[in-house]
This record gives sequence, structure tokens and C-alpha cells, in this order.
Amino acid sequence: MRMIAVERLVSGMELAKPVFASDGRVLLRESVKLTDRYIRALRKLGVFYVYIQDAATVDVVVKDSVTPELAQEVLGRIRRVYQQMSDPKAAEQMLRSGTLGREFTQLFTMLFNELLRDDAFIFNMTSIYSSDAYLYKHSMNVGLYACVLGMAHGFSDHKLIQFGTGAMLHDIGKLAISPDILNKPGPLTEEERLEVQRHCEIGYQMLVNQPEIATVSAHCALQHHERVDGLGYPRGLSGQSIHEFGRILAVPDVYDALTSNRVYHQAMLPHEALEYLFANTGTHFDIQFVELFLRNVNIYPIGLPVQCSDGRQGVVARVNIAYLQRPVLLVMEEDGHPVKPYELDLAQVLDVTITGCELLEADPLSGLA
Repeated sequence: MRMIAVERLVSGMELAKPVFASDGRVLLRESVKLTDRYIRALRKLGVFYVYIQDAATVDVVVKDSVTPELAQEVLGRIRRVYQQMSDPKAAEQMLRSGTLGREFTQLFTMLFNELLRDDAFIFNMTSIYSSDAYLYKHSMNVGLYACVLGMAHGFSDHKLIQFGTGAMLHDIGKLAISPDILNKPGPLTEEERLEVQRHCEIGYQMLVNQPEIATVSAHCALQHHERVDGLGYPRGLSGQSIHEFGRILAVPDVYDALTSNRVYHQAMLPHEALEYLFANTGTHFDIQFVELFLRNVNIYPIGLPVQCSDGRQGVVARVNIAYLQRPVLLVMEEDGHPVKPYELDLAQVLDVTITGCELLEADPLSGLA
């Protein structure tokens, strides 16, 4: 299987993975043969790419760190909580009763137990969602990144649950910010920017009074926009004065935001987002946690079409656990000309690098499965 841009889909292609809505419902199931109507619906829903089966990549198998079924359940429950929190009376009741803390502690524990099945602790998340799922998916993804990074950093299970629960709730304060501002397609005014920045302190106040959430977890909401050079917000903390949770969380929070399509920006390609992290190491990010992310998060998901520095094109076929930035590729083209597919292990060919991740043109006559 391989990824393909929705704009390049043609009728008759077969889905290799399901597509989910913002509430976790399956919009289109695996093995569905796409029609023009389905393709138009995917575009309307803001789906930018899907996985398809074709003859050339039939042996490329995608493994999710979290099963689609669990991701579906978690996403749906996050959405229900956020919808309830949008009602002031319901929100007050959830906060007073501790329901918010209990629900997210349980959700993170479910994700934690799922990740424990993978001894390598390498994060791969390839489920596909409609664009309106961003807020819920971001909460889940950042919680998963936090889990992997916390395990790799040596957190105890108790500390990991505190960190992960806080990570999933780091943006809870945005529920108090007008959606018109959060989703504004153009530049924010200074007043709007300051309003958005309030979400950190609002979220902290929500969480710090939760009986089921440790105070240290609430610092995820308060400090995830602080910068190690002191130019972040809300308090302008710097270096070690930023809580460890905040310094770790800044990395996956920004990476997931950069690689997601939003109304106000197009998603960066994975290597571009990684370059952004490195370019801002020592100013925005703590270098030890950027390196931790680099060693434990796979930025090149299996099935991703890539372009190489020597003119070869193909898809990511397998991950090199010891060197995540140099996967095994299934080469399908050389200098724009189709070739019989063969494997290229970038860990063994160090003079070849991935230079792009643009999705390959789909050939409607390529022998679809």
C-alpha cells in the first residue's frame, strides 16, 4: 500500500486503510473501491491523502502504533468531552466532579497500555481523519508522543501517567477562546493573538483544581508555549525554570501542529518540520528533548512516497529502528522513469538522502489490486 493525494485519486482505486470522521466514526472502510462521488466527498471533508492498494506496493505493510479501533474510541470520547465542555453549566459540573480528570487519565492509560505492546517504543500514527478532527486528533497525538518520549526518558509509570494526562489536556483552555479566532484563516490582530495566548493560563486553572489531576500535570497546559530562551508565554520562563514537562511537550506539540493541515496553513512535510525543530533548538526547544524525539519518533511513515537526492523515487517500505531518518525504500522510479521495484536501504547508502515527500502521481493503469 502507499499514500496518495486525494487530488490524484481516480475512480476504481481501492482504499488500503479506513478514513475517520472527527467523532471517530468510519467514513470509508478499508477495501472500498473509490468512486467519483466518494472522491468528491473526501475533498469536501478536508481529507488530503489516503492509503491505496496497488500492485507495485502490495508488499508494503503499514503498522500503526495504536490500532484503528482504539484510536477511533479515544477520538470519539475526546470529542464528546470537548462538546460537553462547550456548555458552561456542563463544564462547571465536569470540573467540580472531577469527571474531566478521570476521563482523560483513563484515556491516556488506554493509550499507554497499547504502546507497551511495542518493545521498540517507536511512534507510528497513520490513521486518516477529516480536517475538522484536528483539535481532538492533536490531543490524542500529543498524548501519544508524550507517552513515547516519557518512556524513552525513563519516567516511572506513575510519572508517565501524570505527564501523558497533562499532555492530552494541554490545549483544554482553547475551549474558552472563540472558534472564530482559533480558526481565522488570515493573520491575527495583536488583540486576537493575546486572546489566544490566554489559553495556557485558562487551561492551567481548569486543571489545577481537578481532584483527579496532579498539579504537576496542569503545568503541561501552563508551560507548553514557554521557550528556553525566555521569549515564550505566558510567563517568559527560560531554561531550567521551565518545568521538565513543559520543555518536553513543546517539541511534539509544535511538530504535530506543523504537520497538520489547518485553515491558516498547509501542513509541512515531515522532514521540513524536523528541520524547523533543529533550527529552533537552543532558542525555542531544549536540545536534549529534540534529540529524544529524533531517536524515538518515526517521521517517515510506511507507505509515504519520497524523492531522493540522486533522482530516485519510491515509497517508504520499512523502518530502520536504529536510524529512523534513513528508512528502507521501495524504489519505483529513477529520474522520472518507471523501473522494476527494488529495495534501497538508506542506512547502507549514506550518500543518498530523502529530499522530498511529495506524493507521487497515480497511474490509473498501474494494476490496482
